[in-house]
Amino acid sequence: MIYRPFMDWVGSQFGFTCHLVENTPIQESARAVRPGQALIASVSPEIRDPDTHEPRRGGHLVLIHEVHGETVRFHNPSGYSHNADSASLPMHVFEGFHAGRGILVSATP
Repeated sequence: MIYRPFMDWVGSQFGFTCHLVENTPIQESARAVRPGQALIASVSPEIRDPDTHEPRRGGHLVLIHEVHGETVRFHNPSGYSHNADSASLPMHVFEGFHAGRGILVSATP
């Protein structure tokens, strides 16, 4: 996905406010997620199997919808049936798959 045109489209079609996140560790970008917001995060598709050793980073998008302490909750469209709709991982595990980029989407400006 090419981020900036997508951000413009989401804003014009749905009224969402989008902020590009680049070169940012998940510990920082995920903590920005508040009620009414979600983070589209670039991760490795291997995130569906968190035991993967030395995963690639990027190439797949997940939707982070909640952060509690050091746990990230996300929707993974290519996850297995038991972890696609609402998967959760400790932030330090998620970081191993994260490409350091994404889009913070807000329902309100």
